[in-house]
Amino acid sequence: MGLSVGVDVVNIARIRALSEGVKRKIFHPEELSYAATLTEDVASEYLAGRFAAKEALGKALGCGLARLVPSTLLVGRGLDGRPLFVLTGQAEALVGRSKLALSISHDEPVAVAVVVVSGGFDGPQ
Repeated sequence: MGLSVGVDVVNIARIRALSEGVKRKIFHPEELSYAATLTEDVASEYLAGRFAAKEALGKALGCGLARLVPSTLLVGRGLDGRPLFVLTGQAEALVGRSKLALSISHDEPVAVAVVVVSGGFDGPQ
């Protein structure tokens, strides 16, 4: 049974400064749609947390974002409000039967995410 942890910190201002085209390459359409309902500052915090989560997942899997397509990774919320990954395609294949735990926090000027991958994980294939 494998265990792997990934952590990432993102500067919120860096996300705020991204063009809409770059945001479309990084964020899932549902993430962008939700962010559009928020004020600019809150949307930047929200998106920075999502980007940190995607980076932390890549680190926990041992492949970075090189083998993941960030815009296809959805960081959603469970019924209890906790953040969770909704995986498809390559990300789903890399994670396999493993369980993921995700925590996101933000406090200007940064957002941070921690991902724990447990069970059935042997690293990138």
